[in-house]
Formats: sequence, structure tokens, C-alpha cells
Amino acid sequence: MADFYSAVDTAIRNQESLIITYETDEDAALALLPEADELRLADPFTAKVVFVKMPATPWGAYNEAYQLIDCTWDGKPCIYPVRLLVDGDVGLMIGRELWGNPKKFGTIEFYRESSLLQCTGERPRGNRIVTAIMHPDTPIEVPTVNMDVLGFRVIPNPEDPSTFSLAELLINTLRVTTTAAWAGQGSLLFNDPSDLDPWYKLPVRKVISSVFTVSDVDTGERAKIVKRY
Repeated sequence: MADFYSAVDTAIRNQESLIITYETDEDAALALLPEADELRLADPFTAKVVFVKMPATPWGAYNEAYQLIDCTWDGKPCIYPVRLLVDGDVGLMIGRELWGNPKKFGTIEFYRESSLLQCTGERPRGNRIVTAIMHPDTPIEVPTVNMDVLGFRVIPNPEDPSTFSLAELLINTLRVTTTAAWAGQGSLLFNDPSDLDPWYKLPVRKVISSVFTVSDVDTGERAKIVKRY
């Protein structure tokens, strides 16, 4: 158990990320946010789909795909993950048990053909949920940022299913140092609508930006609990 927790306070090196930011539906986004007076949607109402390849972490190499809502906590920008796919067991455990991220096992693939990068997420394998395609053609500068990521950690009550043994909203701060980045035209598609993995319910109104980055991510401080329910 000590090794499990010590692995959290470390760094991920040479992380590759394809980030598609898009305008979405206000009501659909509000329906996914936890109730908290300090929590607000960003204006305009935007979401992100992010595909991540992690070649160097303390618990091995693995890939992830996220669907995130852009929001603010007490006026400060943050992101709230609503759906995540991951293909590594330790990454799943840390994300769910410590940080309250709703991770599920899935298949995440990166394809490069000519000048295009395509990323896909499937669950189960063969049932494609989401596809992002990008042409990364314009080098850009991305400053080092401290990124606040919200998580909603819930443990059901085994004696009373209508209540929780634990329900906490927390913030995990990541320091992201981008070593290379490119912008370009991109597209985002939710492929096979499934109520088991309803990514399509946070619809794409318009793609705002598409960025490919190579970054180092430091987890730094442990997450902080900001609200108990």
C-alpha cells in the first residue's frame, strides 16, 4: 500500500496528448456537474476530448481518453472529467480510488498516416465510442500551467443503497510543462451511441481548437477535499 501512494507523488514524462476543445450544450453539461455553490460552467460552454499516450510512468506505459467539462471552482478555471477510458490497471485504481475520476477499462489507439493523427476509444473492443482526427501543422508555444482537476469520489453505503458511505468533491493540481506543441485543423465524432458509455450526450456544437502536445506532468501535492456531501 505504501508503494501505491508513493507512486502518486511523481512525474509522467513525454506524455503525448491530442486535445479537441468544443462548444457543447449548457443543459447537458450542467446535468453532469456535482452540486456545489462554488462550481460553475465556463462561458462559453465548452468541453474537451483528450487522448493521452503515457510512455513513461512509475506504473508502466498506458493510454487514456477523457471527456472533460471546462468549469470554474470559486472563480478559478478547472476541468471536471465526466467519462474516461484507460488500458492500465494501476492508472485506473489511482484515478478512481484516490482522485474520484470515473475511469473504465477500454481500448485507446493512436494512428499516424501521412500528416494526420487519428485517435479512437472503444468499449468493448470493436465498439467505437469516439474518434478524433487532427492535422498538426502549426508549431505553437504553450506555457507551463498548474491545472486543477476536479474529482467526485463516491463509495455507496452497503446497508442503505439510497445513501453513501462517502461522497467528496476534491481538486487535484497537476503541473504541466509542455516541451512541444502544434495546432491544426481537427474533427471529433461520437460514433456508436451507447447509454452504457454516453459520450454523445455532451454533443459537439462546434470544434473550437485542436492541439497536439508533448508534455511532462508532475502530480506534486496530494489532492485536496473541497466539499463533503
